Amino acid sequence: MSLQTECPRRTAALLRAECAEVLTAEGAAARAAGYRILRAAQNLEMWADLTGGGFPARVMDLAASARALAEAAREVCPMPPSLLRFAACGQPLPVAASEPAFGAAFLNLLCNSLVYGGAKPAVSVRCLRQGNRAVLLFRDWGPGIPLHRQRQALTPFAGSGSLPGLGLGLPLAAAFAARYGGAFTLESRPGRGVAAALSLPLCPVARLPRPPHAAALLADRYSPVYVQLSPRCILPD
Repeated sequence: MSLQTECPRRTAALLRAECAEVLTAEGAAARAAGYRILRAAQNLEMWADLTGGGFPARVMDLAASARALAEAAREVCPMPPSLLRFAACGQPLPVAASEPAFGAAFLNLLCNSLVYGGAKPAVSVRCLRQGNRAVLLFRDWGPGIPLHRQRQALTPFAGSGSLPGLGLGLPLAAAFAARYGGAFTLESRPGRGVAAALSLPLCPVARLPRPPHAAALLADRYSPVYVQLSPRCILPD
């Protein structure tokens, strides 16, 4: 195990131990704190796996998975459905990647838009086909990323002093794309929001696996949907 993956895993183990203690305490504040700690642990573990060659690629339908995640987010985030819009191209988008890793990338991008998208964040998520690639587009209309921080936006841990995800939200999306032969781009103009694009090569497949459902993604009170969206979602009792 390399130092690059060993340090995040050790830190994640310590955070999980702390989280177990916090979550045994009573009260909404303790529960929220526990989820924040668990989110940091999950992001560290995902970072170690993606940069360390973990999560072997398997065929998945990017469009169906994105739809299920968006529907699950609508269920738990206290915002009008019109402020979280999802649109797909109407056809499967088979790619070779990891379902859990895709979920982490998707939810981190969504959480960033919800946390930093202003007082009433509006987010648009689109899946489309461009040539031989499947593309996931995120767009929000918040204040955007300040100019002095744009160079650091994709640097892991650069925002660990203030961001709820240890500064790994955008770097995780970039690491996911790189792990599976794709690309990740980010554009932001102060006062005009953020646009992120994640693309992966399409792969020929005779049969796609059954896609996830939003209800299944919310069946576990500590599912990645609750954990990754904990800064903005309604947590289970």
